[in-house]
Amino acid sequence: MSTAQSTQINRHHLLALFRALQRSATRFSSYNFRHYFLRRNRVAFREFLGIHPVGTPTHGQAADQASVNSFYSHQRDQLGVISRAATVNRMFEGERLVVERPRIITGGGGAGMEASAGGAGQPVNPKDSDN
Repeated sequence: MSTAQSTQINRHHLLALFRALQRSATRFSSYNFRHYFLRRNRVAFREFLGIHPVGTPTHGQAADQASVNSFYSHQRDQLGVISRAATVNRMFEGERLVVERPRIITGGGGAGMEASAGGAGQPVNPKDSDN
């Protein structure tokens, strides 16, 4: 028997599995894959546990142990798949996307650099407005 079937799966086991899945998802070098798997893991656990965003109704139905064991074993299998996929993704790593590159913000202020330098069609020098 596997450990999932010989012991009862409790909150601690599910939380540890969720953290392992999230950790594996962060190992993708590709931004799109990384964020897809992070979101997919979060959604799967929220749906199973009945956790909903604030303001939505919840139906507090407790899951029976058989469904918890089934969910746990399925997610544990997914952990292996995600870990292998992340390894392959790192082996064939591509160039970083623009959204991943840190950009140093200089100057500006509350309205941004354009407003401080006469942006949005506004002249920088009042003498230039007579054109």
